Amino acid sequence: MDIGIIGGSGYTGGELMRLLSQHPEANIKAVTSRSRKGQKISDTHAHLRKIFDLEFEDLTPVEVASRCDIVFTAVPHGTAMQVVPALIKAGIKVIDLSADYRLKTDVFEKTYKLKHIDPREAVYGIPELHPEVSSQKFIANPGCYPTGASLAAAPLASAGLIERVVFDSKSGISGAGVEPSAVSHYPNMAENIQAYKLTTHR
Repeated sequence: MDIGIIGGSGYTGGELMRLLSQHPEANIKAVTSRSRKGQKISDTHAHLRKIFDLEFEDLTPVEVASRCDIVFTAVPHGTAMQVVPALIKAGIKVIDLSADYRLKTDVFEKTYKLKHIDPREAVYGIPELHPEVSSQKFIANPGCYPTGASLAAAPLASAGLIERVVFDSKSGISGAGVEPSAVSHYPNMAENIQAYKLTTHR
């Protein structure tokens, strides 16, 4: 499988490349980053040294699609909707790792305060629990909290051992992404824990 990654300079893109490097049939053919065009991927993601010698490129979605069978979008929320239409039109498989296609359009716009410019439907699901997801052409990958909660509870639920469940989830500061902010700045968060978007988290 020839694979492309749109938005490879963030934490999600780096971890995706690490996972794909362990897949015997995955061949990464293109990794994009406008801000790091021409730089070696391993200069940004040190854990990928001796694994990848590729460089970041600044490519259009059509150019990425021309090299690949599958394209992952690992971009900030609100960005995937700008590139997905061209990828879908090119006829390749698309797996979106952002939140752009996880929610119904009205819920997305209310939650993220963004106008959705491509309100198409995607298949939403975790392949570990629903293998049939893997055969779909456009997949919206669930976020970290639903994935962690679902995978943890699924074995107990399938065995009929759950009467009631409470999920108490913790995220490291890397969960906020690579861009620095008050909630991810190490001096603010080291040795600390805080409630995150109580009653409003999507």
